[in-house]
Amino acid sequence: ENGTFIDNASLFPSFGFNAQYLITDRHERRKRDLPQRPRANKLEDTSRYGESGFGKGVTFIDFETTVSTSSDQIAIAPGYLQKEWQDNGRRYFHYKMDAPIVNFFSYLSARHKVKKDVHNGVNIEVYYHPEHNWNVDVMVKSVKDSLDYFTHAFGPYQHRQMRIIEFPGYRSFAQSFANTVPYSEEIGFIADLRDPEDIDYVYYVTAHEVAHQWWGHQVGAANVQGQSIIVESLSQYSAIMVLRERFGEEKMRRFLKYELDRYLRGRGSELIEEMPFMRSESQQYIHYRKGSVVMMAILDRLGEERVNTALKNFLEDYKFSDAPYPTTLDLQAALNTQATEEEQQFIADLFERITLYDLKMLSAETDETNEGKIQVTMTVSAAKFEAEGDGRETEREVDEYIDIALFSGDPEDVSGDTKVLYNQKHKLTNGENTITVTVEEKPAYVGVDPFVKMIDRDSGDNVIQL
Repeated sequence: ENGTFIDNASLFPSFGFNAQYLITDRHERRKRDLPQRPRANKLEDTSRYGESGFGKGVTFIDFETTVSTSSDQIAIAPGYLQKEWQDNGRRYFHYKMDAPIVNFFSYLSARHKVKKDVHNGVNIEVYYHPEHNWNVDVMVKSVKDSLDYFTHAFGPYQHRQMRIIEFPGYRSFAQSFANTVPYSEEIGFIADLRDPEDIDYVYYVTAHEVAHQWWGHQVGAANVQGQSIIVESLSQYSAIMVLRERFGEEKMRRFLKYELDRYLRGRGSELIEEMPFMRSESQQYIHYRKGSVVMMAILDRLGEERVNTALKNFLEDYKFSDAPYPTTLDLQAALNTQATEEEQQFIADLFERITLYDLKMLSAETDETNEGKIQVTMTVSAAKFEAEGDGRETEREVDEYIDIALFSGDPEDVSGDTKVLYNQKHKLTNGENTITVTVEEKPAYVGVDPFVKMIDRDSGDNVIQL
C-alpha cells in the first residue's frame, strides 16, 4: 500500500534453468534419493569464469525504463530521471542510464519525503517515510565520506547520483543496485543511535552499500567458489576503512570482536563443511564476518597504502569486464604483488587454509623503576591450529609478531576516555612467552592482539585487568 520494493529477478521471466529453485533441505533431498546439492562451482572450473556470480546471463546491459505508480507516490528505478508526468490518475517516471549496468535492478514506490544534497558533483538523495527522519543526516554524511575514500583509494565513482530509498520492515537488509540503494526501515531509518557506547551501524551499513558501487557494480566475480569474497568481503573492508577514518582505530575493537565472534558462532553451526576463505560457498559467516577480520589482518601486515594499491590495480584490471570475471585467485595474486615472501605466506594462511589462533594473556605484574617509570611483565600463551572443514584441528608452529597493548582503562569502553599507553608487536612462539615493557603510566588493562588482528578461537581471554 505504501512501500513497494521488487527486483527484476522477481518481476521478469528469465531464460534457462534456474538453479535457485532446487530443493535445498538436506533431509528432503535424502528422502527423495537426490545427491547432495553443491553450494558453488569449484574455484578452478574455468568454464564458469565467463559467468557472473549474479547468475547465468546476468551481464552488463543498457538500461531505460518507464514505471507508473499511484498519484501520491514516487516511483524509483536505476538511472537518471528523464521525464515525469501524470495520466488517468497515475504518476509516470522515465529513467535512463548513461552507461552499462549489471542486469540486476529494482523498482520502488512509496509516499516519500526527499532529502537532497550535492557532493563533488554527485547528487545525493535520501527518500524516506516522513516520520522516520532521525538518521537521514547520518546516511548523507556516510555517503559523502564513502565517496571521498573510495574514489581516492580505488578510482572514480561511475555515476552522477547516489540514492537511498527506505522500504518497510518486511525485509531487514539494504541492497546496492546501480546508484540506487533500497534500505529497510528496520536496520537504518528507525535505528536508535543515541547510546555513545554503540557503534554507529547506520553509518557503517550505508558505507558498505556505497562500496558495492565498486565491488559488485564495477568489478564482478565469476560464478565459482569465493565469488562473495570479491563482492562482500571487499565491501566490508572498504566500509571498515571509512568507519575507522571517522571513529579511530581504538573504537574498531568492539566492531571487529563482534565480527570475529559471529564468524566463530557460524562455523560452530556449519551443517556441511566450512570452506577456506577463498573458497567460501555462499557462507555468510565467512564472506561477511570472517571477511572483516581477514582483510584487517592483511591491512595490519601490509599497511593501508599497499593494500589499497593492490585493490586499485585489481579493480583496473577487471573493471566492467565479463570475459573473464575475476576469482579469488586473481584477488590473492593482486595482494601478493604488494607483499614480501613472508607476507605472502601470511596471506596464504588466511586465504587457502582455515587458520585459527589461541592467544591468552595469562598474567601481568607491575614494578616501579628507580626513574619512577612502570615496568610491566606479562605472561602470554600462544598456539596456532589448521582446521579441516569438519572441525578437526592440527596444531601448527607459532613464530609471528603479534600486538601487545597496555591501556589506561577498559578497552571495551568506546566513550573515548581510555588511552592506549603502549601498542607494539612482539614475537610469540608456541607455549608461554614472557614480555617486559616499560611505560610512563601504570596501566589498568593489558592485552595480546586486543584490536583483533588474528582469528582467535576465544578473544575473551586476550585482555585482563591488572
